[in-house]
Amino acid sequence: SINFSPFMVKISVISPIRNEEKILNELVDRITKVMRSYYSSYWEYILVNDASTDNSKSVIEKISMTNKNIVLLNHIRSKGQTGCFKTGFDNARGRIVVTIDGDLQMLPEDIPRFVKKIEGGYDVVNAIREHRKHPFWIKLVSRIYNVLMLLLFDSPVLDAASNFTAFRTKFIKNIPLRNNDHRYIIPIVMRRGAKKIGEIIVEHKGRGTGKSKYKTLTKYIRGVPEIFIAWIRIKFGSYDK
Repeated sequence: SINFSPFMVKISVISPIRNEEKILNELVDRITKVMRSYYSSYWEYILVNDASTDNSKSVIEKISMTNKNIVLLNHIRSKGQTGCFKTGFDNARGRIVVTIDGDLQMLPEDIPRFVKKIEGGYDVVNAIREHRKHPFWIKLVSRIYNVLMLLLFDSPVLDAASNFTAFRTKFIKNIPLRNNDHRYIIPIVMRRGAKKIGEIIVEHKGRGTGKSKYKTLTKYIRGVPEIFIAWIRIKFGSYDK
């Protein structure tokens, strides 16, 4: 076992935040409870505020005044999920990084299950969202996307875009993400040397408050040619360490 000093971080949890002021207190409270219960003070929760137009930034600032494990990183201009992940990855101090959306549609209480599997020897552990609470057309497009991920990237996971994923930090540090690369993080880290990929079935909740970040069907139709472009970039691009 490793003895950590009070200033060391073992686990970094990262959430992109965009106009989530109504849910932030519950989100941080639940993350804090589970992390303190399992990891004492050896963790950090990085909230990347993606140019929110509501009071998300102020809410996080207020929370961080009394919770020293909270790290607020701000984008002046929106950079989307890919930009949020890159900002979080570049600033993460933990040996293990866990990404989870900030809308509480997936349970923070599942985080220790991911960490345990990483500590058991996995390089990456990804969520499979059970009984997804999304409209039919989103689930349909998602299935098509996952089939294409399997065919093009030989992706070993069933739910490549869950965004609830744990990594050994060495595979995502200084990762050159661009465009919508948050959708292709699994094949990118495989290109960077990740070999043992695991999965965990998690519960998926309906959104309680706030506005869904899912856009129109047109965006998903455009996503089909995008995945082929991403395949070319990732297969022949400079994603290696």
